[in-house]
Amino acid sequence: MFRGFRGKKGSKLTKILVIVLAITFVGGLLYTGTVIVTNPTQAGEIMATVNGRAITRAAFEQGYTNAVLSEYQYTGRVLPETIGPIRAAVFDQYITTLLITEAMEKAKIRVSSKEVEEEFKRQQEAFPSKEEFQLALAGSFMTEDQFKDLIKDRLMIEKLFDRVQEGVTVSEDEIKQAYTDETGNPAEGEEFEEARAELEARLLAQAKENALIMWLEDLRNEADIRILDPELNALVKLQEGDYEGAVLDYESAIELDPDNAFLHIGLAQAHTLNEDMESAISALKEAVALRPEDPYTRVLLGVAYREHGSNELAVEEFKMAAEYGETDILLQVRLESLIRTVGTEEDVKEQQARIEEVRALLEEQEQSRESQEQSEEGADDSQDQADN
Repeated sequence: MFRGFRGKKGSKLTKILVIVLAITFVGGLLYTGTVIVTNPTQAGEIMATVNGRAITRAAFEQGYTNAVLSEYQYTGRVLPETIGPIRAAVFDQYITTLLITEAMEKAKIRVSSKEVEEEFKRQQEAFPSKEEFQLALAGSFMTEDQFKDLIKDRLMIEKLFDRVQEGVTVSEDEIKQAYTDETGNPAEGEEFEEARAELEARLLAQAKENALIMWLEDLRNEADIRILDPELNALVKLQEGDYEGAVLDYESAIELDPDNAFLHIGLAQAHTLNEDMESAISALKEAVALRPEDPYTRVLLGVAYREHGSNELAVEEFKMAAEYGETDILLQVRLESLIRTVGTEEDVKEQQARIEEVRALLEEQEQSRESQEQSEEGADDSQDQADN
C-alpha cells in the first residue's frame, strides 16, 4: 500500500543518492541562505540541530516545497504516500548540507573570483547565444549573481571532495582480479592490455566514490544530530524500522497539527508496517475526512479496506476515487485493476466505460488544442506576409 520506507536504510544505493542530491542541493541552500546557522533558543521554530547548527521550520518547508515541485515537474503528480519519503529525503539532505558546509569551513576551502568567472563563462558558452543563456536563468528564477554564488558553492564542494579522494588508488592485483571476474579469462595477453585502461579508470572511479561514501558516513556517525520535531522523529523511526516508535511520534505530531492529512497518512503507514490494519484504516479515514475530494487518499483507504478483507467498502472508495479522479487516465486504469480484485463484473464494466469516456474526452481536447495551434500559426503567417 505504501512505498518509500521499506528499503534498507544505509544501503549503498541510498548513500550514493544522498551524495548526489547533496551536491545539487547544497548550493541552493547556501546561496539563498535558507539554512540558518544560529543558537537553538526558540525551540518552536527549530526542527533539528546538527552539531549545534539549526534547521529551522521555515528553511525545511522551503526545501520541501522545492522538492515537491521537482517531483511534480518530473512525474506530473505527487502521491500522498510519497509525502513522507520526500520529507525524509529533504531532512537527510539538510543534514548532509550542514555537515559538508562544516567540513568546508574546517578545511578552509577557498575559491577565487577568477575560478568562478571562468566557470561562469564556460556555462554561458554552452548555450547557442547569450540571450538563450539569460532566458535559461530567468526560467530558473535566478540572477547572474545568484548563479555565480551557486557555481562558487559547487566548486568549493568539488575541491573538498578532491581532498577526501586524494591518495585513492587501484592496485595491479585489483585490476587483474576484476578482469578475470568479468571475462573469466586470465589477466594477460593483448586482450587484457587493451581492456586495462578502461577497467582501471572504472575501478578508480568506484574507489573514489566509495571513499566519499565512507567519509560522509563517518561525518554522520560523529555528528551530534538532535531532532526536536515529532514528525521528523517519526520519519527517521520509519526508516530504521521502529514502527511502534513512529506511531507514537506521529500521534504527537497530530496533536500539534490535527488538520494535517499527511500526518494521518504517515500514521497509517506506520500502523500498516506494524501490521495493525484496523488502526491504519482509522487513520486513513481521518485523512479522507480532511481531503474528501483527493482521489489518491481514497485509493489508499480502499487498498487498506481490501487488505483487511472489507471488499465492499474498498469498492466504494475506489468508485469515489474514480469520480474525483476525473480525467486522470492513469488513475482510472489503475482503479480498473484494483476494482477487478474486489468488485463484481458489473463494477469492472462500469469502470471500463468510464475509462473509454475519459479517453474520448482527452482525444477531443488534444484535437482542439492542435486545431487552435494551427489557427494561431496561420494567423502568424498571415501577419508576417502583411508586414512584408
